[in-house]
This record gives sequence, structure tokens and C-alpha cells, in this order.
Amino acid sequence: MMDEYELQRFSAYFRGWCQAFGEHNSLPKGADGISWLLGEDQVGFILPQHMTKPLYREVLRTIEAPLLTLSNCSVRIGNMQIELAAFLDHPAMSAIKSVLESAADSHLYLTSHFMYGPGAKIITLSNKRPLSIIYKEIGHMRVRLIRD
Repeated sequence: MMDEYELQRFSAYFRGWCQAFGEHNSLPKGADGISWLLGEDQVGFILPQHMTKPLYREVLRTIEAPLLTLSNCSVRIGNMQIELAAFLDHPAMSAIKSVLESAADSHLYLTSHFMYGPGAKIITLSNKRPLSIIYKEIGHMRVRLIRD
């Protein structure tokens, strides 16, 4: 079974600026090195440093965003693929589905949180629109969710 969704992408007006992720529960870092943050109406993740810049290039620094495909064993976006283990049963996937399937619009943008250090950026999927004083809309992105 496969579902497709559309979300709005946002980028900060100035490099390095972002709003705080806010109150959340964090999941322990898995073997893939990804840290997950689960908050009210939002889910975020922090990638290992070697994956961050390629993902930014694929998602936030392009006019036309590539398709994001989430499946049980991987996340694929453009030329980048991240292997995961049994992701469909992961609490983060449940949170992602909740955001995407909500009646409210879905948004993608970067946030930060003091607990993860000054350089850590959290890629955030949220039903809450980011602060318009910090972010500008840069386009849409399609998300495909494959449920095997």
C-alpha cells in the first residue's frame, strides 16, 4: 500500500537562524546514528554530521524538491538513501504518519534545541507553521509512504 502527501518547505531568511524545537521526548540514537525528537504535532531528527550537508542540498537548498520516500527499511530523497531497520514499527514513523495524515497542513523546516549543542540542526516535520519573521516558504515537497 502506498500513500502520497504534500508539505510546504521553509528556509530561514539568514543562514543559521531557526526557532527552538520546543518540549519533546527523545528516542535513543539507533545503530544508524539518527536521534529522533517527538513533540506535540511535530517530529524531528538529527542526522550524523556526514549526512547533514547532503540532505540540506537535496531538500532545503533547491527550488524543486525531490520526492521523499519512506519505507520499512529506508528513507530515499533524491540521490540520498538512508538504510533503516524495521522503521514502520518505530515510534518516529507513527509520529510522521500522524503529522502527514492530520487535517492541518504539514511543514518542513530546521529547528534547534539547546540540549543538542549550538551546531545541531533538527530537521522538523510539523503541523505548526514556522515563525514568519524567521522563515520564508521555498516550495512544496511530495512525500510517499510505502506500507509493506
